[in-house]
Amino acid sequence: MAKLRAVLLAAGRGVRMGGARPKSLIPLGDKEPPLHYLLKALAKTGIDDLLVITGFGFQAVEAYLAVHAEGLQVAYARNARFASWGNFHTVRMALDQSPGMDVLVLNSDIVIAPAVLERAVSLDADLVLAVQRRRRLEAEDMRVELDGDMVRAIGKDIKMVRSHGEFCGVSVIRPRAARAYGDIATSLQWTAETTLYYEDLYARMLGSIEARATAVEEDEYAEIDNPEDVAGAVAVIEQHEQAWG
Repeated sequence: MAKLRAVLLAAGRGVRMGGARPKSLIPLGDKEPPLHYLLKALAKTGIDDLLVITGFGFQAVEAYLAVHAEGLQVAYARNARFASWGNFHTVRMALDQSPGMDVLVLNSDIVIAPAVLERAVSLDADLVLAVQRRRRLEAEDMRVELDGDMVRAIGKDIKMVRSHGEFCGVSVIRPRAARAYGDIATSLQWTAETTLYYEDLYARMLGSIEARATAVEEDEYAEIDNPEDVAGAVAVIEQHEQAWG
C-alpha cells in the first residue's frame, strides 16, 4: 500500500472574500477559519503527512500552521505562478513532490466533515472524487456526471440535465492517476494552455483511469467563495461540532 499524504491547495487569493488575506485564514463568523477545521479533519482521519502549496499570503499561512499543525509533519512548496496559471499547476507541483504516494488533495476554501475524508481514502480507485449528489446546481458549481459511483465527466460546462452533483474539493490521486495527470500537465505547458482548473485535467484523464465518487451528505460540506457562503459553512461546523472535537 502506498504512503498517504495530504496536500492542501493554498496558493490562490480569495478576491471575492476581500482579497486581503488567504481565504483559508478568514474567520467564519464567530468560528475559526477553514484551515482550522481542515487540520482537525486530517487528525481525525489519522493523516500525519501534509504538503501545503502556498502562493498568495504564504507567510500568513505558514505562521498559522506553525502554531496550529500540532501532530502533523508539514512541508511547503510555493507556487510563484499562482496569479497567472490555473490551479492545475498547483496540483502538478504537489504530485511532483509526492512520487509513488497516494495523495489526498484538499481545497483550502471548504469546510468538510472528517467522515468524508475517511470515506475518500478508503475507496479503491485511481482517482476518487467527493461528490454531493443534488439536482439543483449553480452555474459556478463544478458539476459531475456519474454512472452509479463511476465518474463519467467533470466540469463547469457539463449540461445541467447530465449533472448528478457537485465536486466538493476533496480528491484522492493514486500513482496511476498521478502519472496521467503529469503527462497531461506537461502537454499543456508546452502548448501554453495554462489557465485551466485541475478538475479540467481530471476530465481529460477519465478515459484512461478508473475514477469513482464517494458520497457527501448535504450537511457535510460547504464552500466559501464569498461572504454569503459563511452562514452555510457555520451550519456545517455546528452540525459536526463533536466530529472535530
